[in-house]
Amino acid sequence: MFSPPFLENEHQRLALLEEVAPAPFVPSYVLREERFDRISRIALRLLDVPVALISVLDGDMHWVRSAQGLSMSDTPASLSFAGHVIKEKHFMRVPDASEESRFMDNPLVSGPNQMRSCLGVTLNLAPGIAAGTLCVMDARVRNFSCQDVAALRDLGHLAEAEFRLDALLNVQKRLLIKLDLLERRARVDPQTGCWNVRGFRELVAMAVTDAARDGSTLALCYVRVRNFDALAKQHDKGQLDAMRQLTAQVLRKRLPDNGALAALGGGDFCALIPAPTPLAIEDRLGEFTYPRVKLNGPGMRFDLDLQLGFGLALWHEMPAGTTATEIWATALAKLVET
Repeated sequence: MFSPPFLENEHQRLALLEEVAPAPFVPSYVLREERFDRISRIALRLLDVPVALISVLDGDMHWVRSAQGLSMSDTPASLSFAGHVIKEKHFMRVPDASEESRFMDNPLVSGPNQMRSCLGVTLNLAPGIAAGTLCVMDARVRNFSCQDVAALRDLGHLAEAEFRLDALLNVQKRLLIKLDLLERRARVDPQTGCWNVRGFRELVAMAVTDAARDGSTLALCYVRVRNFDALAKQHDKGQLDAMRQLTAQVLRKRLPDNGALAALGGGDFCALIPAPTPLAIEDRLGEFTYPRVKLNGPGMRFDLDLQLGFGLALWHEMPAGTTATEIWATALAKLVET
């Protein structure tokens, strides 16, 4: 296996990337978002493949912004396909990775996933400044057509546009800015791309402070997959990991644009939903609290019907001076009561 070649303008690329999109918005370890998951899901259906990845190459690390069909987070750049795609400048087609010295020993090829073909396009923040790649992979040997390249390139333009947008919730953005790379990694669940407990507690504390200061409100919604323990007895770890990843994607899709999601372990999640008024909160909670989820995504090989339970705490219904810890405890208590 050959590591991606060092790009002639790599130092310039990283400097310009930092200038155009300062960390943590694009190149660093950030949360996964529905806006990127939506694009990677379309890539799966459009090109009829089991795996799609949107990723960013930042120095010696390969950061995954969205993953369909694989449960993965960050990897060394030396193990990534993305570096090779960027070296090709526009796109890369690999009909059979097991026959190419660049990839035959790559864990995605030689390991249990047994990936064979790959098509990738570069994602540019500006002309000549490649931020990362959109790649699709298949376990079969496949010669991707020119039409396939054009279709993926169109989706790549959508991903590029998202890279240029500031679509993160303000409170999430402020928290990420405060943290260095290692601190961000310690607050994000690598499997689902959601906040973990540590990061989410800090986020809720900031949101409560904001609501108390400006008179807005928020909802904290604890979510539990009630049949998770039964499913855990029926399926192996890889299948459960795929279930958690897809469940997180479904919940992110239900959230409003300014919502935040945490993965708390097992079948437990928690959502933070801010709003200017109590009436706006009711509108935003309607879709999120639908009690069933049907999963039939890549990596599952079967359908799952998840039964969800919810514990809801509303800031405007809490006594004055309520702390973040108290609203968190209220949401959990409401879940236990239902």
